[in-house]
Amino acid sequence: MSPASREGNGHRAGATPLIALDVVVLDTETTGLDIRKDRIVQIGAVRMEGVEVHPDLSFRQLVDPGLAIPEVARRIHGLGDEDVKGQPNFAEIGPKLMEFIGDSVVVGHSIHFDLAVLRHEADRHGIAWREPRSLDVALLVAGLDRAMIDTSLDNLALGYGIPVEGRHTAFGDAVTTARVYSALIPQLLAKDIRTLAEAENLSRKPAGLIARQEEAGWFERPSERPDFSRAVLRSGSQRAIDSFLYRHRLGEVMNSPPISIAPEASLHAAAQLMADRGIGCLIVDPAQEDGEPGIVTERDVLHALAREGAGASIVPVGKVMSAPVISAPDDTFLYRALGLMARRNLRYIGVTDDAGRLAGVFTLRTLLRKRALATLTVGDEIATAARPRDLARVQAALPSLAAGLLADGQDARQVAAIIAAEARAMTARAAELAEAELVAAGRGPAPADYALLVLGSGGRGESLLAPDQDNALVIADDYTGDLDDPDDWFTRFAARINEILDRAGIPYCKGGVMAKNRPWRRRLGEWLDQARDWAGHPSPQALLSVDIFYDFTPAHVSGSGGSRLAGQLRRDAGEIARGSLSMLRALGAAAGSHAPPLGLFGRIKKDDTGRVDLKAGGLLPIVSGARAIALRHGVASLSTPQRLRQAAEKAGRSQADADLLADIHGFLMRLILTQQIVDLEAGVPPTNRVRLDALSHRDQDELREALGRIDLITHMLQDLLQGL
Repeated sequence: MSPASREGNGHRAGATPLIALDVVVLDTETTGLDIRKDRIVQIGAVRMEGVEVHPDLSFRQLVDPGLAIPEVARRIHGLGDEDVKGQPNFAEIGPKLMEFIGDSVVVGHSIHFDLAVLRHEADRHGIAWREPRSLDVALLVAGLDRAMIDTSLDNLALGYGIPVEGRHTAFGDAVTTARVYSALIPQLLAKDIRTLAEAENLSRKPAGLIARQEEAGWFERPSERPDFSRAVLRSGSQRAIDSFLYRHRLGEVMNSPPISIAPEASLHAAAQLMADRGIGCLIVDPAQEDGEPGIVTERDVLHALAREGAGASIVPVGKVMSAPVISAPDDTFLYRALGLMARRNLRYIGVTDDAGRLAGVFTLRTLLRKRALATLTVGDEIATAARPRDLARVQAALPSLAAGLLADGQDARQVAAIIAAEARAMTARAAELAEAELVAAGRGPAPADYALLVLGSGGRGESLLAPDQDNALVIADDYTGDLDDPDDWFTRFAARINEILDRAGIPYCKGGVMAKNRPWRRRLGEWLDQARDWAGHPSPQALLSVDIFYDFTPAHVSGSGGSRLAGQLRRDAGEIARGSLSMLRALGAAAGSHAPPLGLFGRIKKDDTGRVDLKAGGLLPIVSGARAIALRHGVASLSTPQRLRQAAEKAGRSQADADLLADIHGFLMRLILTQQIVDLEAGVPPTNRVRLDALSHRDQDELREALGRIDLITHMLQDLLQGL
């Protein structure tokens, strides 16, 4: 007889958002309440996706228990011996049920009873039972409301206004429970319970209810919380990741400048040029000055030959080219570019510069020359996402991806850049979905050029795993609509973007820095007026806005006009900042005011939980100081290490301190990122606070040394801001 197995209960990552979970809501009817002796007589289950219940995707089965059904049980569920006579036994049903559940999370009312009965049935019939991760709606409700006394299914359904149909039938109770769970999810989200692990933690709070379930033998409560750190990093390192694709961007591997040909040139001339240069495509110059370039490939030549025969050689290139050229910005990571190419079945894509101009061409042939392809863990799911749930799946995959890359030896700053790139891509997709919804609702496309900006750490490419929304809209000055009107196109557009991202697991910014709020939704001229106001009146509140605004990067633009808007805003706002000596002084003073968390004799200060905040006294002074120096010296780079190094170079100063601060910046990011991965899997909301006792002795020593050198940024600020 094969014992029931409790292995495999980690097939759903704890960091998975609730709205992205694949769920099976399960209920059983039995011959009694003794989990060891009583048997199952009926099983009902229904599938859910997030909050959506799918009654048509169900599992309904009567089961022959192999013993007489007691009268007391029959009075409850209405099933007698004649009803189950001739039905299959659990040996036949068990494997089918496990297949139906698959990797889904099992939800139920007092679900630990059902799982305990299933576990014993599996053991009784020699079936290897795989214990799923589960959520109990009764425990969740009791966790949210400690005063809740009656957690019965009838009372919960009544409280949520859910009609009860088929009570005490397995399928009827499963559907009712599913609807209760669906109604419960918004309440969980409102309490910042967003992930599976966080919901599991909430379920541990009703100690009295759990104790009664333990006494009945439904489940064993763990004596202590597991340490997930090694398991998380180990599982990540076992994934097949070609880190080359996550370390390099299109601009580093593209063929530049692109080889071009005139549209009136013949296909024979195009084929000759490709053969001479050993390339497989040519960029076709636009026929008009303001036109879009096209592309002609060796496949286009072959297809023309197949259609036209020998006459194809004189066909003009312009007649067979494709336009416009499908392109991606030069700072796009290779893994994202390959995802785009796979989805569009492309062998070549254009590469654009900051101004949106075609700067080069990327081909699979180029990549193969530089690095053999390996298995991708993240494809192009964002581009095909049709709803927030699809984006949430990508968000849920980021901790595992980050763990794998760190275990593979990647620099934490590069991992943070990957996370930031995914967040920007999700923001862009949210904008595409929001605009499509407005078009479908009869509101038409965007009435003016715009750029959707990502601010703060996302703009710098230094995002970690505690996301929130920091975004803004810049709109062309010729837009005549009322941006204060709730029914305005851009007002509705921005609100929907922020809503989609929140539902996808990137929560609303608690400080309100979001395009849906009017201060962060402006015309270009209004933004420049705001920049002048910040520069002229650098109050503490103004400096907070400056800190987040000047790290912006466009995530989504309305074509070339939107790109120009973002570029002009960067140039003009940067000049305003550079010309404000009072604001630069204030930024430098604020950056230098953050003291590292060190006490007497260089001891690291911990809070009551044994953690140390590595942002407030570590990352923040370095990041803020680098921003102030960059604005002073007109450095266009957004990443903190580049700002430090380029500002030092422009000022003719030694690179040694800049390099050391850049290294400290990367070290602190690694410690925070590793802790966040551990916390997410354990259901602890990720922060910038790191458990000191979880660090190795070497990391503790290096952390003490790093924090002791944070004052270098103060000296650098005094040096590079001198004369202000």
